Amino acid sequence: MLDKFQLLPLYYQVKEKLMDKITNKYFEIGDLIPSETELQETYKVSRITIRRAIQELVQEGYLSTQQGKGTFVSKPKASQELDFITGWAETMNSLGMHPHTENLSFTEEPVSTTVAKYLNIHPGDMVYKLYRIRYVNNEPICLMTNYLIPTIVPGILEKGLINESLYETLEKVYGIALNRAEEIVEAKAAKAKEASLLQIIKGSPLLHATRVTYDINNQPVELVYTLTRGDRYSYTIKLSGRQKPLN
Repeated sequence: MLDKFQLLPLYYQVKEKLMDKITNKYFEIGDLIPSETELQETYKVSRITIRRAIQELVQEGYLSTQQGKGTFVSKPKASQELDFITGWAETMNSLGMHPHTENLSFTEEPVSTTVAKYLNIHPGDMVYKLYRIRYVNNEPICLMTNYLIPTIVPGILEKGLINESLYETLEKVYGIALNRAEEIVEAKAAKAKEASLLQIIKGSPLLHATRVTYDINNQPVELVYTLTRGDRYSYTIKLSGRQKPLN
């Protein structure tokens, strides 16, 4: 039962009750949780309260709703720590997950003004463009578009990638030492084609990351746009200390 005299809102109390059951594996991954009507009866609250609790757990990736079927416990999110330069496959392997990739296209084409600016080259210069779907445990998680400068990675179209890993290929085949990366992460709603490829509903939340990776000479090596399902992935940022005041 809920404590209606607590300062915590009722929907939040319901959310915490459900989270406890998920955490303690009363509800296992893939389990169908009780219906809204059953939860109303259990916690003696309104349907609006139950819906808000469920909606927040869906947004946070703990539950997923399937129209006409109900609400299910989701798989835990993959989480990338933003402290070292790591490739996507490396991150998934380190988490004990099983990644694989489907290459949608690998082409050479003239570069746009925006991409040229990131790579410090001229608009219209030729670049390699690699467009892929990345999977974890056979579930599509992200769409990735990589741009590479041909003079830096000659022949990569024919050679392909080692273990589906671009960074491993850059290091082992081309001897490139990756020194630093700058990444911007924004929220985005899935368009129809993106939703179809990722097997989600149009308008679902995506994490849109733009990363430029540099070598030891501060030369841009790669630009990558990544669209990742917000219900299956998160970023962990480690912070330490405080900046000293100027005065």
